[in-house]
Amino acid sequence: MSMVCNDNTSGNKNGGMVYWGKRRDFSGRREIHPLSHHVLEVAAVLHELLKLDVIRHRLARALCLPELVPCQLLRLAALAALHDAGKCNHGFQDGREASQWSTHGHIREIFKILFDHPRSDEAITALRLGELTAWFTEEPINPPTKNSPDPLVGWLWTVFCHHGRPLKGDPDEPGKPQELDKIAKKVWNPGPQRDPLEGLAQLADAVRYTFADAFAAEGEPLPLTPAGQHWFNGLVTLADWIASDDRNFFKFSPDATLPSLEILSKKAQDALCSLGLDLRQARKDLIARSPEFETLFGFPHPNPMQQAIARLPVPNAEHVVILEAETGSGKTEAALWYFFKLFAAGQVDGLYFALPTRAAAVQIHERVRCAMLNAFGPDHPQVVLAVPGYLRVDQSDGISLAPFETLWNDETDRLRHRGWAAEHPKRYLAAPIAVGTIDQVLLSALATSHAHMRAAALSRLLLVVDEVHASDAYMTTLLREVIKRLRQVGGHALLMSATLGSTAQSSFLSDLPLPFIPPHLEALQQPYPLLSRLHGKTELTTTAIKFTGPGKTVTIARRPLADASEEIAAHALAAARAGARVLIIRNTVTWAVTTQLAIEQLAGDDSAWLWHCAGIPAVHHARFAAPDRKMLDAAIASALGKGAIALKGLVVVSTQTTEQSLDIDVDYLICDLCPMDVLLQRIGRLHRHERRHRPIPFTTPQVMLLEPKGGMETGLTDQGGCTPAFAKHGWGSVYEDLRVLQATAETLQTTPIIQIPADNRRLVEAATHPDLLEALATRLGERWRQHASKIWGVHTAEAQQAQSGLYNRDKWLHDCGFQDRGDSRLATRLGVNDRLVIFPNPTPMGPFQQPIPTLTIPGHWLPPNLPPDASPENIIPEEGGFAFDFGTRRFHYNRLGLRPIN
Repeated sequence: MSMVCNDNTSGNKNGGMVYWGKRRDFSGRREIHPLSHHVLEVAAVLHELLKLDVIRHRLARALCLPELVPCQLLRLAALAALHDAGKCNHGFQDGREASQWSTHGHIREIFKILFDHPRSDEAITALRLGELTAWFTEEPINPPTKNSPDPLVGWLWTVFCHHGRPLKGDPDEPGKPQELDKIAKKVWNPGPQRDPLEGLAQLADAVRYTFADAFAAEGEPLPLTPAGQHWFNGLVTLADWIASDDRNFFKFSPDATLPSLEILSKKAQDALCSLGLDLRQARKDLIARSPEFETLFGFPHPNPMQQAIARLPVPNAEHVVILEAETGSGKTEAALWYFFKLFAAGQVDGLYFALPTRAAAVQIHERVRCAMLNAFGPDHPQVVLAVPGYLRVDQSDGISLAPFETLWNDETDRLRHRGWAAEHPKRYLAAPIAVGTIDQVLLSALATSHAHMRAAALSRLLLVVDEVHASDAYMTTLLREVIKRLRQVGGHALLMSATLGSTAQSSFLSDLPLPFIPPHLEALQQPYPLLSRLHGKTELTTTAIKFTGPGKTVTIARRPLADASEEIAAHALAAARAGARVLIIRNTVTWAVTTQLAIEQLAGDDSAWLWHCAGIPAVHHARFAAPDRKMLDAAIASALGKGAIALKGLVVVSTQTTEQSLDIDVDYLICDLCPMDVLLQRIGRLHRHERRHRPIPFTTPQVMLLEPKGGMETGLTDQGGCTPAFAKHGWGSVYEDLRVLQATAETLQTTPIIQIPADNRRLVEAATHPDLLEALATRLGERWRQHASKIWGVHTAEAQQAQSGLYNRDKWLHDCGFQDRGDSRLATRLGVNDRLVIFPNPTPMGPFQQPIPTLTIPGHWLPPNLPPDASPENIIPEEGGFAFDFGTRRFHYNRLGLRPIN
């Protein structure tokens, strides 16, 4: 397509007809918002976003520029104003109720008129695209390839594909979308109501009038890079979401008179300040207050690990930092202090604190909120809980009324604005401060809806990932890609772990497909705790951190009782009756429920020793509906957290939902055999808090480790696979590599008493280092060698599957089109192909007397050939819950969670 324009005088020839950009039906009448107003509002929001230093610097890096100058910012804003030009077509303007048009969209439609229509040259002239060619370099950089688009065409792709799912390009004609033949040409032909091309001319006139300086001034041309395309596309999408909020900032206009750029900019500035995207005043306030460590966190002095973080140079070139330190050592405070330093220095504009579980996110959210209050005062940046199923900002909760409407418990304008990012998961990363699960971060790299918006919003934040590890090849591949993209645009990440082995450290500090892993003996020489930083692409700096805490001596008793729920129950109840708070962590939900029922049967009428939620004996795992998960999370914190009301004997049964990042304290731990790094995480809940009195004989930390009778060897098949009985315990399924489990068991056989943190490095390397795992398989024989080969294949396949789900920011946008409904097949955690079940009104009541509007069914429980529009049937209330059919399967939902019946 040629973008040479022969006529620069296109104007409004229809006598001022108003083309609508937004509309709504209200009290029997229809209101519209002029298209020219909406596109200028989006452009103004984008212009104000680009005035923010962090966002502007990220885009400059993506474009391989040292800086973006004012004229370039104006041109980018004017370009963004063209994003909805496709709305001028008949099908969109007449609405879906007009059956004479086969299409009512506006994205493929704008490509149709520009690429594949007899009136294409007229449309190019009407939009004045010829005037824009001088704004860009003559060729793309990096260098131009066979599929490189014309620079202007490439920039138009970034703004036209703003609905969160880029179109697929035609491989034979760079920059042209596929399937344009599906769009009827008649939607752009002159008609009795309008000539759509006059709408394009009207829009172009409005843009040229409002952003006149973009057209008049001389300026440096803008280059086109793949990374720049992807990043700018995300920013345009974010600007469109903000400017489409007609409840608060951009209300519908009663007339078509164009607002001035001054008025538009003021609205955009108010929006960005209210939503927490513009934190320049907060930065000034923080610098002026200059709070001390004690003010922020309530401790008189930072410990050596926190001091090491504070001594990192700011501004710095270390965009990826890894902090290894034991659980309970104050890593959360260290991360927040690091954020305050980066924020005050203008290096980041916010924070996303990523946790492994929902329960951990809920608990850390309150700690982060308190720190923000201490740092900034009452007007601190809002802290959003980025967990689907919750609607929480600061200490306020909302109720979802409709897809884009939320009722907050304080319906003031200020709270509605502060809660904007919390109201939709796609907006979580647009919050100034957010605490959530790692899944929201990983979605920014997957080819899922609005991934580009998530990635652009994330790039301005400090990403903190708590309890990172590399035992999951799928999630590790995704997280490595997120970190690579952050570094590409100058973003910052802090990865924290108590149990990070050399294999994991190498993978996160290198972009190489096969990073160098130091030999085992060399890995053992690495001190612990440790701060690691990456300079540029290859230079690594490590800082040893002096440990000053009391440490913890833990006795681990290995018992072949994994299948003996009754014996486990007896041990747990005896400990509880002696006054101990007991945590049982089973590797699977099935065995957690089995253990819970065994404890209840043994306890009989004496249920005082059981953990309760809303007065009902309960088990903590992930197969509960969101309203019940909220109650379970609150109950676990109440029973085992620092604010626990009564320190009495208690038994809590859970799965991995309690093993990481939760600030809970127990006297005695009973858990299934798991990888050493995971075990150390679980031990982090044991004797976590300083308590003057603990029950005898639990004055010292003790663990009962549940193993299979006969050892790990009994779970291996002759072909190196895993038996079904083992898989039900999570061995060979949840934790695929039996070599790691065997190495963990052997290590603890020789050293059943461990010192934490002194032994952390040795323990983790003993069970995870590839040299030792290879030697173990060789020593134990052919079945183990077969198993090692299978695991290599599994991990390779998982990494490849993760790679196949990513969108490649090194490719042009038109080469990275998303599938029309690809989200259902892409997940942030491998195997998560679940189905959301929506119950009709009246919604059934759950076990804790909460209405249950939705439930998630694990993918492996779904019946075969389930229709995509399947809905629950035969919903029957039962005592303590309800049952229902989904497809050909029937399910129970009660205090034990969701379970299939047949």
